[in-house]
Amino acid sequence: MSSIDTLVTDPNAFFRDRSERPSWKGPVLIVTLLALVGVGSSVIQIRATSELMSNMMAEAGAGGGFQTIFQAFQLVGVILGFVFTYVIWAVWAGISYGVSALLDGNGGFGTTMKLVGWGFVPSLVGSVLSLLITVYRFEIQGFNPPPPNAGTQATQQFMQSLSSGPLVVLSALLGFVFTLWAGLLWTFAMKHARQLTTREAAISVAVPVLFGLVGSTWGLVNAL
Repeated sequence: MSSIDTLVTDPNAFFRDRSERPSWKGPVLIVTLLALVGVGSSVIQIRATSELMSNMMAEAGAGGGFQTIFQAFQLVGVILGFVFTYVIWAVWAGISYGVSALLDGNGGFGTTMKLVGWGFVPSLVGSVLSLLITVYRFEIQGFNPPPPNAGTQATQQFMQSLSSGPLVVLSALLGFVFTLWAGLLWTFAMKHARQLTTREAAISVAVPVLFGLVGSTWGLVNAL
């Protein structure tokens, strides 16, 4: 069986070799690491912006009880974000499987899930780089939120600054690159999981790829 580095150098051979007896171990590890990196990024952003949230609630006259509820919602959001990573894995595999069925694909859904899971390697690499950017922005570079009673306009301008700037643009541009890379891997994954031609496999993964490109475009537009 081909080595892991073949996933980068020759993805066609990588998925061909794993299509006969695919394992859950590698894909589950990749998706789990992706979910954990996402949690780390969310925690850093929540911790960094907690002062801003406290100022906004103080300005609105909200008591400590409201802040506790808000923090609970943030915790729930982090947990849901972790679980959502696995949901996305299943949804993307399901959509690709469904489209490939229209193209007379032949192969089990379990095999599709396993091979599609390997296609999240670019997302993992991109998430690690995004985490490093987040650490730099919020932990090293830092930022100063507006003080209480600074006014709605000052708060809005500060919130806008969190989703704009050169580093946010860089993250969005990297999103394009890693989405296209993921699309390439998913194409070969579906080719061998469902016994399709390369063209048919590319069609079957078009929806996840387009979704990722739209998300990167949205982030880029907001950052400019």
